[in-house]
Amino acid sequence: MSDERIIVVLLGPPGAGKGTQGALLAERSGIRHVSTGEIFRAAVGAGTPAGLRAEAYLESGELVPDGVVMQLVEEYLGNRCDLDLCFDGFPRTRRQAEALDAVLEQLGTKLAGVFLIEVSDEEALRRLTSRGRSDDGLETARYRLEVYHELTEPLVDYYRAQGVLREVGGEAGIDAVADV
Repeated sequence: MSDERIIVVLLGPPGAGKGTQGALLAERSGIRHVSTGEIFRAAVGAGTPAGLRAEAYLESGELVPDGVVMQLVEEYLGNRCDLDLCFDGFPRTRRQAEALDAVLEQLGTKLAGVFLIEVSDEEALRRLTSRGRSDDGLETARYRLEVYHELTEPLVDYYRAQGVLREVGGEAGIDAVADV
């Protein structure tokens, strides 16, 4: 058995079920499920330099710039060099994806796989607006989908070209998606 870490990424639009599938993957395999929100909260709570930079953006509601996100992720990965990880909601841009590849190379590992959970925009909107969260009103959900299509969806071709992308139909039941 190899000593290499297992690092996977879950991609898909908001409402695709990345959080649910990441939690199931963690439960079934022991891989740690990590959301960018968790990374941000941990860094802010610890008062790290990158956490302090991110805090100002988070408090204002602005998107955290790629450079700050990468500082946070690099800190996180460096402090957990012995853990297998499943990223949910990261990377969100090609710049972040390229930077993640570089950080993983420095750590002597690479992505084991990227799973694209595919759902239609209609299904994503239905799921988002039925969760009852204050940040998931119809206009906010539509905006989040627009941002996904503009910034994150191009990662599908990026990872497909690397040969690490696996596409999963996300409109099936939770267990059916997890069993793929």
